[in-house]
Amino acid sequence: MGKRTSYDALDVAVTLLKRREGIDKTMKLARYALILAVSEAETRARRDDSALASTSTAEFIRAGTALERSLGNARRALRLGKFLGNVADLRDVARDAEADGKRGWRRWASAAAACAALEGAYYFLEQGVWLSKAGVTMREKSTLDRLVRWSARAEVASYVFSIACSRDEWRDAARDARDARRALANGDAESESEEALRARVARAENSKREAALAMFQDFVDGVLSFEDAVDAPGVEISSERLVNALGLLAAALDFHGKLSAAIETLEEAS
Repeated sequence: MGKRTSYDALDVAVTLLKRREGIDKTMKLARYALILAVSEAETRARRDDSALASTSTAEFIRAGTALERSLGNARRALRLGKFLGNVADLRDVARDAEADGKRGWRRWASAAAACAALEGAYYFLEQGVWLSKAGVTMREKSTLDRLVRWSARAEVASYVFSIACSRDEWRDAARDARDARRALANGDAESESEEALRARVARAENSKREAALAMFQDFVDGVLSFEDAVDAPGVEISSERLVNALGLLAAALDFHGKLSAAIETLEEAS
């Protein structure tokens, strides 16, 4: 059989759902869509006087809320051991720093190291939240509240350093695109052909867009997690509809990123 040169939507779906991240972000999108739909249904129910419509809406709210909670718990279970990936990232950052001649604490003095450590702490604490909500251990409400609060704090802090990493990636891509354009303008094709330089510009511009999108996504996720992290009266977004819309936007951005990665994998294999 010859090498495949094309793929379809089914191939994309299979590739996406083969990965833990693909399943996680798909469930995240479904969960936040349900949260928004249930919230809107509750708003309509408060204005609706029809008994039949109220019964139908109440059933939708009940079923939607149950499914949303189930998806939330499933996502936490799916993250079992995920913090180990962040430990591996932290190890790789330290090794790269050592290769550059950095020793001691300087190996860890970078935004990438801080992001890996804080994201790992978040995923580790989320496993505690999952076990607590499942009633396995740490079942006291005060313990669950503390776990949720510290998990959100680690998450928000990780977004700060993730944005810093994406900013550096954007600057590097912008510099690469600028250098390639300068080489094209000057007719400097000694080391690279004109076609190669144009491809380099296209790759750099794509990297800039991805970095900008990552920064925006981290910002939105950070805003949504900030309320849980602070857990103080008055520190909250007053509009429930806005919160739900931001949550759905963040989930859509996450899903788009994993979908794009699945498509890239298929294109590389074609």
